[in-house]
Amino acid sequence: MTDSASLPDAPAMATLEAAMRAAGARIEALKAEGVAARDKADQSPVTAADEAAEQILEAAVRAIEPDALIIGEEAAAAGYLPPPSGRFWLIDPLDGTRDFIAGRDGYTVNLGLVVAGVPVLGLVLHPPSGRLWIGATGRGARLEEGEGQARPIRTRPLPDRPALVVSHSHLDDRTRAWADAVANATRTSAGSSIKFCLLAESKADAYPRFGPTMEWDTAAADAVLRAAGGITLDEAGEPFRYGKPGYRNGPFLGLGQPAAARHLPPFGNGNLGTADG
Repeated sequence: MTDSASLPDAPAMATLEAAMRAAGARIEALKAEGVAARDKADQSPVTAADEAAEQILEAAVRAIEPDALIIGEEAAAAGYLPPPSGRFWLIDPLDGTRDFIAGRDGYTVNLGLVVAGVPVLGLVLHPPSGRLWIGATGRGARLEEGEGQARPIRTRPLPDRPALVVSHSHLDDRTRAWADAVANATRTSAGSSIKFCLLAESKADAYPRFGPTMEWDTAAADAVLRAAGGITLDEAGEPFRYGKPGYRNGPFLGLGQPAAARHLPPFGNGNLGTADG
């Protein structure tokens, strides 16, 4: 259990929330000017918006925690990838860069705090709509539809017709097979970390993912999901942990309710459920 003292206080949270909105505003301004992309060493795309947003968020974290260990996607791509510690921040300044480049709106800004391997704080912004999801261990989760307009969010029990959400651009065969095995399920495709947020808002029930991701892709939204009452599990059926070698994720299953695992097909190498409905 994470001590609430390890979480930012109210003034620090205000600094982080303002930085999230500033990063989103900068992304939208650069989009209006025209998106120019180039390939990183791993052949994934990057834009000026990714880099500008990461700078804004890193500066905000430094303002409240000068000695913080910060792992940002673009800094990592440039070679800065120190080993994890007991407390570190993860930044994905523009999750869904391909959607951003293509003119679609399925992209987010993500800032997460990990303590002892657990994502304990997450902020996720959808720049096109201005929606900001925030979740913290022991504090619950909320959605700000606009500045100053917030409402609490919670996950829901697994319904008779589970709603699955999957990646629209990285739907691999293993994920498709697992989703196909869920009886009476509906399926929606979505981009970026919004999939976790749909679980947190009770708009979906399970998010299976076998394809590769990095910890900065998932930590912030995973924290929101957990704060809203959900959980993310690994292939062994254990809570998904952070601080792995190279910050690389393995397969995971996000659930709106931990108890839902008992009623879903086995996932990966573990035996998460009995698929007994």
